[in-house]
Amino acid sequence: MTKIRSTDKSNIQDRRGQSSGGFPGGFPIPGGLKAGGGWLGVVVLLASLFLPKLLGSSGSSLSSDTGNAGATTCETELEQIVCGVANDVQEYWTSQLPQSFGVEYQYTEVVWFTDGVSTACGQASSQTGPFYCPADSLVYVDLGFLQQLEEQLVGGTSDLAEQYILAHEYGHHVQNILGTNAEVQRVAQRDEELGRQYGIALELQADCYAGAWVGARDVLENAEELDEAISAAEAVGDDRIQERTEGRIDPESWTHGSAEQRKQWFLAGYNSQDPRQCDTFAEIG
Repeated sequence: MTKIRSTDKSNIQDRRGQSSGGFPGGFPIPGGLKAGGGWLGVVVLLASLFLPKLLGSSGSSLSSDTGNAGATTCETELEQIVCGVANDVQEYWTSQLPQSFGVEYQYTEVVWFTDGVSTACGQASSQTGPFYCPADSLVYVDLGFLQQLEEQLVGGTSDLAEQYILAHEYGHHVQNILGTNAEVQRVAQRDEELGRQYGIALELQADCYAGAWVGARDVLENAEELDEAISAAEAVGDDRIQERTEGRIDPESWTHGSAEQRKQWFLAGYNSQDPRQCDTFAEIG
């Protein structure tokens, strides 16, 4: 697998060790949608109803290592992975967004935090999972909790998982620039059920955008790694998570899409390397 790593911390806000009480289980953004949006499967925005049940609802949250909080460079392996993607995926969108949509890309940052964090979308805890807040255009990650979440859902940690998590969140940033997030919120305010369907389409589109980056940047080196990516995507489909945590599948409560949908849209982006092929909203009747 291509190692997209960097010691350049210029696109990072390091708030680890700064106490800010959060609320386990995720938090809503205007329009009733959850902040963030799930991996594609390895890509994690599980700010969903199932996360507290999966990891325990005691309210305690894992803490990331704060030993490098004052460092001016990305030092640990995980930090370098996150920094590498934060730099590379934005270089990709800087050239791709004007080419595909005629819009200039706007750089943003990843916020590292411990336990809880205050955002323009409200208070969040680590148990929200990595997420994007459209109100302040920032991506938020508790690094320690990120690794634990990977181990719980996909059985281990890898460059691929962490790369995809960040790429998915930056996909939400692209949606924010294009006005897609705002349109989904408007729909949700008018019609709750249609808003839920649009929210799923929003998540699947972020999966597709991440797939386009993976394909264009040669993040995967061989077919075996592509199979790993697909398996990871399927692992965090709403149906797989519900079956694992609830023992049943309820499509009416889905927020991120099924395993098959996440696989489908990741591959749509990966194979086409064209974000214009990521119109997940076209399938909504």
